[in-house]
Amino acid sequence: MKMGQKRWMLLAGVLLGALGACAPARPGISPLEGFSPLPVPAGPTPVLGTPGGSIVEPGLEALVEQARQDLAARLRLDPKEIQVVEARAVTWPDSSLGCPEPGRMYLQVLTPGYRIVLEAQGRRYAYHAGRGGSPLLCPPDRSREPVGR
Repeated sequence: MKMGQKRWMLLAGVLLGALGACAPARPGISPLEGFSPLPVPAGPTPVLGTPGGSIVEPGLEALVEQARQDLAARLRLDPKEIQVVEARAVTWPDSSLGCPEPGRMYLQVLTPGYRIVLEAQGRRYAYHAGRGGSPLLCPPDRSREPVGR
């Protein structure tokens, strides 16, 4: 056999071996046999400085601070007087982000976004946002629940 033929045969053997690794699992053998599970990611973390360790999903701190500053300005309060009840990623039932305005039409499409609930002076306030958008205060009479996480 010539040197070029040996290289091609070796390459063919490597390729066939790689393809065999992608073949469907044999009956009775788990396709995950020998693999260890990935570590479970950490869940929502408590927000420091809020009573009761409110739940805020990682990465939402900036949106929470925007909502807190907005509510503080509306109520003429120190932002430290406003507690975070929750802040999480959600799926809204349509493009109104769970806060439809009367007389307007919205795309009937599941829309990813966020829900932030703040508490001040014994009342709760819901802020809704889309991905990449700023949180907007949603009046209680218009506020709708998300359809999922």
